[in-house]
Amino acid sequence: MITNSVVKGSSPFVGARPFDIGDDRIFSGRDREIDEVSALWRGGRLTLLHGAAGTGKTSLVCAGLVPRLRAEGERVLPIGHIWRRNVFPTAAFPEQNAFTLALLSSWSPDEPPARVAGLSVLTFLRRHSSNDRFGLPVRTFAAIDEADLLFHGPASRERQRRRFLDQLVEALDEEPDLHLLLVAREEHTEELRALRARMKDGTGAAYALRVFDRSAAVEAVRRPLAARGHEIAVETAGSLVDELRTIRTPRSMTPRRIPAVAPALLQLVCERLWAPLTEEPGLFAERLAANVDQVIADFCGEALATVAVECGVAPARLAAWFRDAFAGPDGTGVAVERARAEMPESVLRAVEDLHLVRLGRRADTRLYELHHPRMVEPLRSSRDQPGRARSPDSSERLRAAERALCEGSTELARYHAEAVIRACAGKDLRLQAEAERLLGNIAYEQGRADVAAEHYRESARLFEVLQDTRPVGLLLAALGRLLIGHSAAESVRELRTAANRLPNDLVIQTALAQALWQAGQTRGALAMLDAVLTRDGDTLEALRARGEILADLGKAEPALRDLRRVDHQDRPSTRAARMLAEISCRLGGGPQTAAPALRPEGVRATTGDRGSSSASAAASREDGHDLAAVVEEAAESGPVLLRVARAHMLRGEAKDAAELASRAVTAGRPPLPPHMRDEAYRLKTAGVPEGG
Repeated sequence: MITNSVVKGSSPFVGARPFDIGDDRIFSGRDREIDEVSALWRGGRLTLLHGAAGTGKTSLVCAGLVPRLRAEGERVLPIGHIWRRNVFPTAAFPEQNAFTLALLSSWSPDEPPARVAGLSVLTFLRRHSSNDRFGLPVRTFAAIDEADLLFHGPASRERQRRRFLDQLVEALDEEPDLHLLLVAREEHTEELRALRARMKDGTGAAYALRVFDRSAAVEAVRRPLAARGHEIAVETAGSLVDELRTIRTPRSMTPRRIPAVAPALLQLVCERLWAPLTEEPGLFAERLAANVDQVIADFCGEALATVAVECGVAPARLAAWFRDAFAGPDGTGVAVERARAEMPESVLRAVEDLHLVRLGRRADTRLYELHHPRMVEPLRSSRDQPGRARSPDSSERLRAAERALCEGSTELARYHAEAVIRACAGKDLRLQAEAERLLGNIAYEQGRADVAAEHYRESARLFEVLQDTRPVGLLLAALGRLLIGHSAAESVRELRTAANRLPNDLVIQTALAQALWQAGQTRGALAMLDAVLTRDGDTLEALRARGEILADLGKAEPALRDLRRVDHQDRPSTRAARMLAEISCRLGGGPQTAAPALRPEGVRATTGDRGSSSASAAASREDGHDLAAVVEEAAESGPVLLRVARAHMLRGEAKDAAELASRAVTAGRPPLPPHMRDEAYRLKTAGVPEGG
């Protein structure tokens, strides 16, 4: 048996977690891969690093590739993520592309979310570009870890997914000094490979990361120990690696050895057995097989118990199913379709994330199989009742909640966030505040505005106790925006109070201006936005809001000056305002002096982008397609429907204008402000024939 003294202490191994930035001194066994992938990353515009769960993709990037490039003087952004969205309350940035905002916030963690909200990937990179001492552009190396999570969320995010991929292609096409690395599991590599085919310059490569061979595994055992002053013989490390390569089955009297060892399994076993490995090598060798069996059995039991608790499955049922499915005579696994029929998707994703299983393929069948064949015998000898569920620390649990929300598992996300609050109440106010903010985001995505407001309010209170004003401002802005659709007057009162408490917070002032517009206080709204933009002319949300208001007021040219400075493709309300202003300016003879905005592939040109050819019949037909597309995306938005109705009226299409104006009057997500209803009624009646 392994005693407690063996498994405790300052281990030089990371165990079940991946290596992180700063772990490069104890990261080993991947010298060849670091050389090869860093060469591909340098030489190509788009590089895809892919592999099965547990092969060490994140570890290679964080502890291998990024330190190597930075040591050689390259400019490498912080690791990008598309799921870490809890740095801001979602309601503070309605209609923002969640994938883009999460990525840019992770690439620029010290920058307030309000500074990157509304930026496209290309605009962000241009703002953060730099030159060397000779005035030449510096190459930017950027990575997005777990890019496959982009394809795991709910169908409701499909438009945002497509637009996010468009933005990546646009950035690669227009920013020649960008070198992008995408890190993903095997099952979604084809979708990510397709990006290269869409690029103007399709240079790049894909690299399949494999498990350790014997020599790499031996090095991965010895080097971290040496870094802590523990030298062990090659033979001792080799005996441990060979044991992990040894597969025993009841059907065979002779064990067989496989050539490879999974990095995740090696780290797990070394983390739990490192002390006897260094202190008692002779005794360690005698009990090696039994100790490895026990480590694997304990890990599987703990992991299954944890999954059962978190996913609401009976522990005994899960343990029995797992053993029957994966510990058969050969541990061959179970087809994906059958597994999904027998267990919830959340369970299957969790056992893959915990490196119990991996996705594989046999002939034409996709199947789940054990993470490593060495796990078969310990699993076969286990009981149906799993071990004790592991209690992750609160910060780890909060990250799990964020991932679950990104994948669309809102109930699992809520379960984790509530557990963090229970564990941190009165002890760690910051984590408690972050968990309350995440619960607000979950409720907001579910359309429960009242519940979201309660959690945002509590989160703001906790951050105020911590005297951290930046998140307080965002949370108060989120509260005010939640109230706009319900009561513009109440929203104005809430945001005025917030602005008095935090007079320098531009996010609150921008939200207040939008509430004033909804309440019919046009002059006050424009004055507030002018003041914000006087202080910071790059506040994109203020530019967007002012441009939309000016378009609604019929001031097409100043509206276009603002709207051409923001990325309008992600926001139907902004697209509708820009199209209204462009059509108004064109048909009224106004000048189109601004340069056309850069467009991602697949996005239609709008009227102003077509310059002098916009008067043609073909351009007019395309205007109609664009207007119809905006209506389809925002079919319940009163302001969007009214803007499109006004555009149709300018085009002489009174019947279409009347039909859309009628829909605008009854739309409720969001509703028309009261002062815009007169215009809607006018258009509605203008399209009705006499006597109709």
